[in-house]
Amino acid sequence: MKPLHPNILFHFIFLVGIAFPLLGESKDMIFYDAVRAEASGDLEKAIKIYKTLSEKSHSASLHANLANLFFKVEDYAKAVLHFRKAIWIDPGNRDYIANLSLALEMSGVTPQNLPESSPIFSPRFQTITLIIFSLFAWSGILTFTLFFRLPIISKKPFWIAALFLIGSFTLSWIFLKSAEHTSRLNREVIAIQSLAQHNEAENALALRVFAGNGSSANTIIPLGSSLFLDLGEDGLPRVHKSPNGEKWYLARSFSGSDKGWIQRNEFEPILDLEL
Repeated sequence: MKPLHPNILFHFIFLVGIAFPLLGESKDMIFYDAVRAEASGDLEKAIKIYKTLSEKSHSASLHANLANLFFKVEDYAKAVLHFRKAIWIDPGNRDYIANLSLALEMSGVTPQNLPESSPIFSPRFQTITLIIFSLFAWSGILTFTLFFRLPIISKKPFWIAALFLIGSFTLSWIFLKSAEHTSRLNREVIAIQSLAQHNEAENALALRVFAGNGSSANTIIPLGSSLFLDLGEDGLPRVHKSPNGEKWYLARSFSGSDKGWIQRNEFEPILDLEL
């Protein structure tokens, strides 16, 4: 490969040096535009700007700001969605958790229909749990090797073995629960709007018996509720395409008691999933 000509290399470095500050400045300008729009009372404009930013980058504060704006315009379902996104990034933030509870209450979602949300089982801590378990296991192995090789000890420390087994079981249980939550989170979506014309309640989503607009409602759930997409044999969400190109997904509530088909435009996943 021929090396770059010094003049070409110089211009390349010069352009890159200019481009990165401009990109950062452009992003900051867009953010401040959203702040100014919110301060002036133009909440719809602020929401539009924040949504544009959230499509390109993710941060807990960005999603929390967007959730607060949706709450102010009384779109509580989308407030729930973005508070969930913020908590996924920052699971220990008490303000986000408290605001999510308020948004759920305003949406009419009852606590028994909610999945567990303990920070210790958060997928964000799954890697940390695995590292702690590995360190604990190797420390236990070295400790056992030391104790069983020392001739001065006549009685084996069985209580250490018991503590080691209890610790291993606890860490393994936490890791498995975290893996379970990760798998469930990959299927979890939030009901954000209803496209059906025959809903029996305001701000509610109909889970249809069949995949189609003409189908009757199997059950009705409040907007802002968590739903979990059923998976097919290939491990991907079950999807049905209608003749006009609409995508329908089979979903069920956390308890599994409510299920039915929902249209793609009626929900949003918490994670960025290709659906």
